[in-house]
Amino acid sequence: MSASFPRTIGRYAILDRLAVGGMAELFKAQLSGQHGFEKLVTIKKILPHLAVDRSFIEMFIDEARLTAQLDHPHIVQVFELGTDADTPYIAMQFVDGLDVLGLLRECARAQIRLPPHIAAFIARDVLDALDYAHQAVDGSGRALGVIHRDISPGNVLLSWRGDVKLTDFGIARAVERRHKTEAGTLKGKYGYMSPEQVLGAEVDYRTDIFTSGILLAEMVMARRLFTAANDLDILLQVRDARLERLHKYASEFPEDLRAIVAKALQRRPEARWQNAAAMREALDEWLAANGRTTQRDLAAFLQQVVQAPTSDLSRDAAVGEEHDELAMSGPRTRERLAQAEAEVQAARARFMSNGDSGDDAQPFDDDGEAEPIAIGSYAGATELGDLAVVPTIRLLYRLTKARGTGLLKLELGATVKEAYLADGQPLFVTSNVPAERLSRYLVAEGMLTRDALARARAVMPTFGGKLADTLVGLDLLTPLEAYRLLATQVGSKLINACGWNDGRYTWAPGHPNPWKTRALHLDMHRIIGAGASQLGKDDMERWAEEHGASFAIAEVVAQAELNAFGLGETLLRVHALLDGRTRLRELLAKVRSADARLNLIRLVFLAVQTDLARLS
Repeated sequence: MSASFPRTIGRYAILDRLAVGGMAELFKAQLSGQHGFEKLVTIKKILPHLAVDRSFIEMFIDEARLTAQLDHPHIVQVFELGTDADTPYIAMQFVDGLDVLGLLRECARAQIRLPPHIAAFIARDVLDALDYAHQAVDGSGRALGVIHRDISPGNVLLSWRGDVKLTDFGIARAVERRHKTEAGTLKGKYGYMSPEQVLGAEVDYRTDIFTSGILLAEMVMARRLFTAANDLDILLQVRDARLERLHKYASEFPEDLRAIVAKALQRRPEARWQNAAAMREALDEWLAANGRTTQRDLAAFLQQVVQAPTSDLSRDAAVGEEHDELAMSGPRTRERLAQAEAEVQAARARFMSNGDSGDDAQPFDDDGEAEPIAIGSYAGATELGDLAVVPTIRLLYRLTKARGTGLLKLELGATVKEAYLADGQPLFVTSNVPAERLSRYLVAEGMLTRDALARARAVMPTFGGKLADTLVGLDLLTPLEAYRLLATQVGSKLINACGWNDGRYTWAPGHPNPWKTRALHLDMHRIIGAGASQLGKDDMERWAEEHGASFAIAEVVAQAELNAFGLGETLLRVHALLDGRTRLRELLAKVRSADARLNLIRLVFLAVQTDLARLS
């Protein structure tokens, strides 16, 4: 044992260090008692530099309190929460074996595929654990509301006896948790998130269904499901639930098992398995139809893999062309990665040593953003229109409902904005307004100083000439921060155009995407909702005066269609008020507050322009 190891933690003798993560380290330890009593445990202790962070300690304690209430054969059991030298630790069940990540690495070393029935058996037990955790209650019978939110190969432990144990509820979220983390905050791994986690939206139990689908897919494929050269692109793959790799590497993936996985990996939660029990039962049926798999079969496979000799093929053959976190890449891939990392380190050093950048002399908008292009060069059919006749909100909604694909150009005087739509959703939006560029947006939001921005530009070529990638590569932004800021900044270009009461538009259906840039796949319904909430007071008052004598009549629509605009209960309540028996001016007269009146006009206008209601 290394001299750097603590000899004891609390009442436990430390035998070995098992792992060191970003927040804590794990030790194999032994508890000894009278009459020769001995018990092996795993000790999880906060890293020293985090032990002074009171909020982190409280979150760590919450993890222990939460997990201690979960008692299930497929969940690692927590025995004790203790303190050693003022640093808390958790003593929990020791699982003698390896995790799924380790198993996949051993399979790669020996060039042995993980059989689909073994992968399905492991996933089945994980879902059994999740089914229990999702329905867990405390001592008084109140639901704990547990969501794991970090299902990944490293958090599924396999014992040599064939036990499957789910661990690390450290980022799980419970209704009664005393120290809640910010909704949507990422503490997991980018390739093991759900689309709703990437978006920062509220998550429910179905987020664990999605990540369970990732786990099962990767076990059968022996490859990462979501992988790219940088974290930003991984986040986009997850956000859109792109399953190209699932289908590309499907040769050894039984079709009916792949169908179960594909349903778990649907982008919209309502299209997935609706609970862990439903997916577990589907796997039970598949396993029954393909030969019953037992704990003993898993144990035998583990022994087969770890005892197998190292294959010569594994030295030179990369399982995938890209960097693969499952340690299946060959030496050439690792050499390229090492070279890329060296270039990044050099760029960081140049950034830090650049000193005073002389920012005022720098081209402030040189941030690699795409410029508007000319639709006039397009040979296909185009539709021209007047935004004073067809408001921007109605135009965007019509294109979204029609699932239009093509290029949309909006013009107001010298201002030009263009959006490329695919199936009615904007992939990218560009503008010739300097204030709407990413560089200025980040400075205006206080995310960067002008000096830091200018110095970052000097090293942009190392990061492909893209500002967002540069800021992530320099550790000025996390990948998730960069994605959300970029999506907000790009979406705001269309949101602002929703308020135009003049100008013209050109719609070129079938126009090819003119920009070789990262497609963000923004949500047009939410853009329209945000645009409506910012419509100008004078314009709204004129519209209300013009239609004051009309009766507002709500159309019969599903609640989901109202919720799609992201305006919460407010739009639902306003929609319910439009009973067709009250004139618009009479409806507005019932509102006393000027702000409430303006918001009511905006929501009625939105309802009318999106055909949720009509004026008669």
